Amino acid sequence: MALGLLSACVGAGSRPMPLAESGPVAVELAGKSYIADLQPSEAGATLAVTRDAVAFGYDEGAEAKRAAAAFCATRGGRVHPAAYGHFVAGSWVFKGGCA
Repeated sequence: MALGLLSACVGAGSRPMPLAESGPVAVELAGKSYIADLQPSEAGATLAVTRDAVAFGYDEGAEAKRAAAAFCATRGGRVHPAAYGHFVAGSWVFKGGCA
């Protein structure tokens, strides 16, 4: 009985990380091609958006967020309202993914 209670306590606090939310998915918006990659993380989902032709610049977060919104719309959602974009090596990453 004590062993069962102990294993219940361990199981409740440490959940295994879920499988990938989507993996890389092509997104078309206004004649441009993007790749949206929705992945799980310890803090929740993250959505990374890259552009096919040329890497994003630091000043192109709005374009990346529009592409993220287009991706989320295909899943019946929207970009997580609290998701702030972070520029990371030519891509924009939105913590929270789609809501």
